[in-house]
Amino acid sequence: MWNKYRSVSLSFMCTKLVIALVFVFAAGLPFIYKFGVIDSIFLVKDSMIPFVTVLFYICCVLALIALFSLHSMLAGIRKDLVFVDANVHNLRRISWCCFAVSVVLIAGTFANLAFWVIAAMAAFIGLILRVVKNVFEAAVAIKTENDFTV
Repeated sequence: MWNKYRSVSLSFMCTKLVIALVFVFAAGLPFIYKFGVIDSIFLVKDSMIPFVTVLFYICCVLALIALFSLHSMLAGIRKDLVFVDANVHNLRRISWCCFAVSVVLIAGTFANLAFWVIAAMAAFIGLILRVVKNVFEAAVAIKTENDFTV
């Protein structure tokens, strides 16, 4: 039977898998360029490859920060710590990472205008996470108030 603990465990495993994939992508990025995969997908000129490589590495670092924050949040949820300040801080950090990726990719529009689409999606996800963070923050305040009520 499917329950919340299995769901959290699945999310935990998926987060670990994505963390591993980000590391593999970062390690394999030079080889991806060598075989021309990025050139064919993003139509990046040869002179822009070092610039785009730096952007991708910055995005990898930001993605890892967000993923480790998500991992921390899931670890708290596993312990039934849902509406706590730590989760609010994790959501805030993840949303700022999304906004930072958006800014980095806007800089990438010099290489290709397709980065605008990805930057817009990252900013939209960051905005959604800010709203969820605000909801969590209000829930933490209500929970704290109720804990002090006799």
